[in-house]
Parts: sequence; structure tokens; C-alpha cells
Amino acid sequence: MSLPAALGRLARAVRHEAVTPREGASVEVMRRASVALYLVGAAVTGAGLLLRGDLPRPGAVWGFAVGAAAAAGAIHALRHRMTAVWHFHVTQLVALLAIGAGLHLYGPGTHAAADSWLMVLPVVSSAFYFSGRAHAAHAAVAAAVLVAALASTGSSVDDVLAGGVVVVVVAVLVRLLARASEGAGRDPLTRLPDRTSTTAKLSRSLDQAVRGGDPVVFAVLGLDRFTAVNDTRGHAAGDAVLQRLALDWSGVLPRGAVLGRWSGDQFALVVRGDLDAAWDLVQGLRARCPEDLTFSAGVVAAEMDDELEDVVDHADGSLAAAKRAQRGSTHLWAPGTPTGRGFLAALEAGEVEVHYQPVVSLATGRTTGAEALVRWRRASGGFVPPSDFLPHAETSGAVVDLGRFVLRRACADAASWPCPAGPEPLTVAVNASGTELASPDYAAWVVSALHAADLPGHRLVVEVVEGLLDEDSPVVADNLHALRAAGVRLAVDDFGTGWSSLARLGRLPLDVLKIDRSFVTTVAPGSDAALCAGVVALAQALDMSVVAEGVETEHQAAWLRERGCEEAQGWLWAPALPASDFTERLLREVGVPVPRPAVPAGDLR
Repeated sequence: MSLPAALGRLARAVRHEAVTPREGASVEVMRRASVALYLVGAAVTGAGLLLRGDLPRPGAVWGFAVGAAAAAGAIHALRHRMTAVWHFHVTQLVALLAIGAGLHLYGPGTHAAADSWLMVLPVVSSAFYFSGRAHAAHAAVAAAVLVAALASTGSSVDDVLAGGVVVVVVAVLVRLLARASEGAGRDPLTRLPDRTSTTAKLSRSLDQAVRGGDPVVFAVLGLDRFTAVNDTRGHAAGDAVLQRLALDWSGVLPRGAVLGRWSGDQFALVVRGDLDAAWDLVQGLRARCPEDLTFSAGVVAAEMDDELEDVVDHADGSLAAAKRAQRGSTHLWAPGTPTGRGFLAALEAGEVEVHYQPVVSLATGRTTGAEALVRWRRASGGFVPPSDFLPHAETSGAVVDLGRFVLRRACADAASWPCPAGPEPLTVAVNASGTELASPDYAAWVVSALHAADLPGHRLVVEVVEGLLDEDSPVVADNLHALRAAGVRLAVDDFGTGWSSLARLGRLPLDVLKIDRSFVTTVAPGSDAALCAGVVALAQALDMSVVAEGVETEHQAAWLRERGCEEAQGWLWAPALPASDFTERLLREVGVPVPRPAVPAGDLR
């Protein structure tokens, strides 16, 4: 780091500490403490005048006692205007200078040395008002003023040095105690409130809002592709980025806002005020990111009856929705959007269903299998779109329960399907989330579900999103190899939307490559669809079967068939069907008559 850059960073840190109170020391706390300290100074000075008859210049000392009491009254009277931290830098410095002047007025003798302990009061209060360099500056001024005041009274060198040493020692000890208390609830890297402390602040803000205080907006900010920073530059560089963001963002927070470290690459923001102001603040923080770094954000405007867990759940789910929609975007939670806890309750209540979208052979048009897709049918009727509940399920951990439910249901259903004549039996494909694959017992769960349904392993396909294959996780790799050893086929889902290493694709035990619908939509009359053709050729070069997703036209089906794509799925053949409808489709293909419910005579048209 260059010298100008280092000096600039130091200047930003000093400015930040000068205008930011220490954790727990709000402006209200500092105001009340300052009033109390000035009143203590007035009382001690007045008591000294009453108890000691030999004080020099008693009139001037009385003036200081009255002045201290008047200062306490002024601070209280101006409580609505003293809203900035620098106001209390002034009150502390005035107190230091006043004590020094009072010691000077005592004149020669033992009175000044005996009362020099008063200087400890502003030093101790500064340690709890301010942090770091700001407190050190106040302590240095206090020591200098005390030494100068004692020296001016003709005190001995020993008394002068003792007074200065006492101030310095007290300042250091109190600062150490303050730092020890800061460690609780503080993230050690960024010095921001940690998740527990931030959650506690959010809870207090929600309670105050219920009692008629300002509305509360909560946001979770997740850095995009931050693992790439650690991988390419090293973890020390990644830590430096987090520290820089914490410092820069903290310096522009409005009064009452709280910025905390939420998790590894996530920050949390608690803002007391209207949604527009909070939204503008999030955009302002985005503008202060380094050029090569972006973040996605989930924002929640808390409702009056929202529980703390609901607000956190909404924000985490909104962040997941933002990352899924577009990196670097902000997603606002809308009232009525389902939560992770609500989804778990729906799962337990039997409102979650597994539907099946047929996978067909492009050569014969016959059904070769199906992809299991989850659907949430509310008890009141109507479906909740997967895009509304899946992000919340992923962030809340409900995706594990969901995955196990879908796996058991899909294996049981597939075991009951009527199989058409042919060399290959029907397969069922289920999606594996990153959370599931990162669990060491995932492969064992899959094998257990196969055994419970008496379904052969080769009839199950586990689909893995391409981006998960780029994570150098030995647990993920072990699960994939264990599944392959059990006969389960493995597919790369949504291929082309991630950034998988081709070398890594070649090393993993993969069987099927599924072309994302975004490539298939480029297949149109008059278009060469070079990217889609390239993906098909790549899969063939890797000796993998190819399944195209999102096929909607006969032209697309013919184009894919001509280029060697074996299977496809899409609305050209059928959407995702309830289990009973999919079974009827299979029965019709094998030539079994499907009985239709009788129509009452009165309903005939």
C-alpha cells in the first residue's frame, strides 16, 4: 500500500472514530452522563469551598462551581440540538480545561495536588463515549492540562509526574476494560456488531416501533462471488476487503442505523425510518463498493405484527431471490410472500405435492422418464409459485426436509409406474441442493430411499446445478462418487448458466447433461443457434447423454434431434403433471384403457 493510500485510510479511520460513538454509547447516554459529571464537578468544588477555609481566590473557585452547574443545565436544555458526537468532544474538552483552570486557581500548596483526581472523571467518561484514537486524544489532552496546571501552582516535580502518570494509567486501564466489553457482541475482523448483537438491536427496534417509535427496515447484503476474491487473491486480501467495506459503510450511516456482520460474506442493516430512505441507503452503499465487487440485497419493511424470526426469514429469503434473479440487485419482500417457517408448516400439513414433467425420446416420442418438481398447493386453494418459496426454503434450511420428502415420494411413485416395453426402464430425476450435497450423509439418504421404495438405483437420476460442481468440496465429490457406486445416474442441470471448469466436468462421475432452456429458446427458423449446437457437441465429446429443457415447438424438437440430442422435456409434450395424471399418461402409452369418471346425465351438453 502506498503512503498516500495509507494516510488516506488513516484519515478515514480517524474521521469515522471522531463522529461515531463507542458501542452502547448513544447520544442520549452521553448527554445524560455529561450532565451528571458536570453536576458532580460543581458539587465537589462547592464542598471544597465550604470545608476548606484557606483556599486562595475563593470567589473565582465559586465561579467555577456555578459555571459547572450552569453547563449541566445548558446541556440538558439543548438536548434536542445536541445530536452529533462532536458536541460531546466539546463538552469533554471544556471539562478538561475547566478542571485545569480550577487547579491553577488553587495556587501553591497541597490543595491542587489533592484535587487533581477530578481529571480522572472526563478521562474515564471519554473511554466509554469514544473509541480508539478519539479516546487516546482526550487522554493525552487531560495529561497535558493536568501537568501544566500542577506545574503552574508550584507543585513538586514528584506531584506533577505522579498526576500525569495517574491519568495515563487510568486511561489505559479503563480503555482495556472498554475493549474487553466491546469484544462481546463484536465481529473480531470488522469490529462491527456480530449476528447476535445485530439481531438484539433489531429486536429492540421492533419493540420500539410497536410502542409508537419509527418504522424499521431490515436488509441483508450479500457480496456476489466473494469466494473468487479469496481464491484468486488470498484470504488476507478478502479480509482486507471486508474491513474496508465495514469502515467505508459505517462512515455514511444515518443516525440510528446499525451495520453488522451477518455471516462470512454478508452484512446486515437495521434502519429506523421509512422504506425510501433505507432503499436509498442501500443504493448508496452499493456505490461505495470497489469497482470489481457487487452485492445483492434483501430488504424488508417490518410490519407492526411481525415477529423477529419472520423479519429475519423475510430478509434472508429476499436476498436469495435477489441473487437468483440478478447479481447486484435488490429484492424487496412483499407482504404475503411465504416464509421458510411457513413452508415447513405446509410440508407437515401435506400441502406440498410432487408433480412430474415427462422426459421424452426425441427419436420415438415415447416417455422415457420424468423430472420430479415440487408444488405448494395452499389449503385455501391455488398454488404458490416455486420462485416465491424455494429461495426461503434454501436460506432457512427447509430445503433439506423438502429434498428428503421429494426423494422418498419420487422413488415410491416411480416404483409404481407402469413401464412400457423397451430396453430402458423409466427413470425419475430429482434435484439436489447445495445444502444437501454438502451433507456427508446425503448419499446414504438416497440409498435408503431407494431401498424403502424397492427402486433400482439405475432408475434414479440426481440432478446437480452446474455452479455446485465448481466448488472444490471433498464432501460434494464423495457424495457424487457414492451415488454413482449405488447405480444412480448423475446429471448436470441448467448447463451453460454457470462457470464450471471443463476439466472438473471430465473428472466427476457424470452421466447426463441438461441444456438450459435459455439456449433452447435461441433455436428458431433462420437462426443457427450456435451456442446450443456447441453445448450438444460438448456433451457428446464428454460421452454424456443430452436432455434439452424448455422445448416448446416442433422446430426446436426437430433441430435438437438432427444434432444428436437424445431426450427433451417441455410444454411441447406436457407441463409438470400431478402424479395421477402422469400415471394416466403412461397407461395410455402402454395401451391400457384409462377409465374416465362418468358424467351425470344432467351435465351433458
